[in-house]
Amino acid sequence: MRFWRVFESNARAVRCGLLAVICAAPACIAMSQPCPSPEKIPANFAEDAAFAAQIRSVFISQSQPAGIDSAGTTVLHHLLHQLPEDTPSFGWELRIARDAGNMFASPDGTIYVDQALSQFLGARPGLWAAALSHEIVHVLRRDWARRYLLQRALDTERGTQLVLGDTTTAGTWVDGRQSSAWQASCNQIMELEADAQSLFLMARAGFHPDFAPALHHALAAQPLQLKPELADSSHPTWDQRDEKLTKLLAAAGEEFDRLWPNRDASPGGNPPILVYAGAPSVRRHHEQDAELTIPLNCQNLAGSVEVVLRWKEMADPAGHIQRQFTGCTSKRTLVTFTLPTSAISGRHAHAEGDVSILDDRGVLLTRAVARIPIR
Repeated sequence: MRFWRVFESNARAVRCGLLAVICAAPACIAMSQPCPSPEKIPANFAEDAAFAAQIRSVFISQSQPAGIDSAGTTVLHHLLHQLPEDTPSFGWELRIARDAGNMFASPDGTIYVDQALSQFLGARPGLWAAALSHEIVHVLRRDWARRYLLQRALDTERGTQLVLGDTTTAGTWVDGRQSSAWQASCNQIMELEADAQSLFLMARAGFHPDFAPALHHALAAQPLQLKPELADSSHPTWDQRDEKLTKLLAAAGEEFDRLWPNRDASPGGNPPILVYAGAPSVRRHHEQDAELTIPLNCQNLAGSVEVVLRWKEMADPAGHIQRQFTGCTSKRTLVTFTLPTSAISGRHAHAEGDVSILDDRGVLLTRAVARIPIR
């Protein structure tokens, strides 16, 4: 039960930190609590279970169970084995769905994974653990029910009409934009809570918590954009998640090391390479060449990473590519590229460059975008 209490403690810390930001807005006058806590879900509440049945009726025909020997199924069993004995019973199942768009958990414990995302995760158990533990926590905290209760509270407040000159009517007015803001804030809180608790579930099950930001970076770097939530204000950006998880990652890492002193023997193995790429800066050099600098911070690196620079707006239609290797030995390693003026001519004021960081096997770890003034 110890790690479950840690779950709750970290969730409260994340919630309080986000509430401090949210409640600085005038909207806090209208609602005293932007997101119902799991403890406030009525014991007889069953609307989320009914919704799970609706989800299953839609997705059952366009999904199939993940193979019993698949990496995802194996990881799911490792994670579920670490849940407290008094955890409510759910019908845990991993299903691969066509055109699901992402990964999500139904209130009954069924986790649906888009087929393309499943292929992307492949046979990498650490990334599966990061994704699945997040969804498991959503189910355990009954986040579908919390969303429903918030929606019902907002609908109730919308129905309370204020009558001018009537001092006997006590009520509040919530417009559509404010209501949407509250819903987005609640969803962000739940996403960060799930992030926080999933780190300790991963650590307990033998998957280093660094696989969580590694997954965030890998998804954010994909050209196919397997992350529709970035266009949705209800989800924090990957950068926001990294920022919120910094201290919790350290605590969860200590828990992992305590439980799994021999990392090689853990189900997830050694922690992944993490590369945090800062914003690239560009300046002209000797009024002709352009100098691009990318600050990097690497963790868990034994060896080197490859930094690849590609310019999209070039005089040469074939494009221009430069490569460098770095051991990334300091907390702020600077990688510098020099581009001659001949390589960056054109009618536009700026050229856009794509910076990719790859491991020694050529696996894409993270990306950054740079802009360089042409004239």
